[in-house]
Amino acid sequence: MPTARVTRQLIQFLLLGALVGVIGGVLMVMFIMLATATYLQMGFFTPLYAIAAPLIGRQTLLTSMTNGVFYFAPGPALLGLLVHLLWSAFWGMIFGLIARGLHLIEGVAIISGLVYGLLVMLVMIFIVMPIVGAPDLPRLVGTLSFIIAHALFYGLPLGLWPVVQPQFFTGLPARTV
Repeated sequence: MPTARVTRQLIQFLLLGALVGVIGGVLMVMFIMLATATYLQMGFFTPLYAIAAPLIGRQTLLTSMTNGVFYFAPGPALLGLLVHLLWSAFWGMIFGLIARGLHLIEGVAIISGLVYGLLVMLVMIFIVMPIVGAPDLPRLVGTLSFIIAHALFYGLPLGLWPVVQPQFFTGLPARTV
């Protein structure tokens, strides 16, 4: 039955998009965590506590900002990481569908990934974060750090996906390295 095969392929493609999104999300959160622990002089886990704050309150976030670089509360940190990676996976799937629909390849795909990372940032800042009552992350971690995290560390892996696996986006065979 052709529809079952197409459905299975679409599900596999979406799962791959989620995986690429998670990879970008991990890179992004590691960059922001290093930034907060070093030049921003806040706690290493502060970004995770900020992400979890709409669900658990801001006390852990405030404590991490004043109690040194390595203040660690495992529950809030894991919750923040889970929420961040779920959003990363979601946006990765959306990018995959857009890139596939537009048949993005090579340099265009890479530039598109960078721009997409910035668009995701804007949607999260101006729509999602106000709705859920999240802290102002760009002000907390710095606008430049936030832009670099979204464009470079999140968007670049997404943009490289069609370059590495063009068969999913154009029907061409995979490149061999």
